[in-house]
Amino acid sequence: MKAVIIGASGFLGATLSQHLLACGWEVFGYDRIAPELKPPWLAFEQFDVLRDEIQLPPQATAVYYLAQSERYREFPQAADDLFGVNTYGAIRAAQAACAAGVRFFCYTSTGNVYAPSFDPMSEDHPVRRDDPYALSKLAAEEALALFSAKMTVVCTRLFGLFGPEQKRMLPAVLLSRIRSGQAILLEPAPNETPDPDGLRISLTYVADAAWCLERLARLALAGTALPRLLNVAGPEAISIRRFSIEIGTVVGIEPKFTRAATPRTHDLVADVRRLEALLEPRWTPFSQAVAASFPGAR
Repeated sequence: MKAVIIGASGFLGATLSQHLLACGWEVFGYDRIAPELKPPWLAFEQFDVLRDEIQLPPQATAVYYLAQSERYREFPQAADDLFGVNTYGAIRAAQAACAAGVRFFCYTSTGNVYAPSFDPMSEDHPVRRDDPYALSKLAAEEALALFSAKMTVVCTRLFGLFGPEQKRMLPAVLLSRIRSGQAILLEPAPNETPDPDGLRISLTYVADAAWCLERLARLALAGTALPRLLNVAGPEAISIRRFSIEIGTVVGIEPKFTRAATPRTHDLVADVRRLEALLEPRWTPFSQAVAASFPGAR
């Protein structure tokens, strides 16, 4: 079996590449930049998804589109890159996949497409179109649905990825603040006690996410009907306080906290009943995942 990963040099792309290889796939990676640590058995090509012609390897069976714009906070200045990479690039990749006879196409969307809520959000929860990043993902999801007559298309809405070698996003921010002795701001829920736990997130260990993505391809190739939209998230909601304490335990530093002056307006918790019924995932225990994510961080 041959898998193509567009965005192979990214955080999830690197983990998925290694997992697919370990599962016996032949893996072809594409990205704007070369991976820092490329396995010698990974076929890699450096290319720009917006400008270069997408030539998939012969007899490719699965394509994962993981590429996303790094300039999602720069709207409207970088609107062309945001919608170019997140939306148009995905359409170009799906077009190439159809032409090559690919049977499974996976687009990695985000849980941030959902309208703010404190309740767990299922795949039919209302979405938001007032945020450029969310809209770029939704636009891709809707466009890719038009390709479903030619191949199985699944848009996975990922929540709170974390894991080893993560240099940005929430885990890196928390680690930096813990090490520097800065207090971590906890936003209370409305009417929460004076000692809040902060935002609750369905954190997802990156190796578990890779396992789910590989399993989806196997089911598709076996002829299993798959949902067009699928939340991919860990099985429990983790507060910022708990996540910080777990990181602090690993690095040997007790984190400091401070209460925000205003309450938060939402959590980011996934309803994963559809995922668990379909795949029966094997989740890594949270404490074990955190310990593996910060090796040698003391």
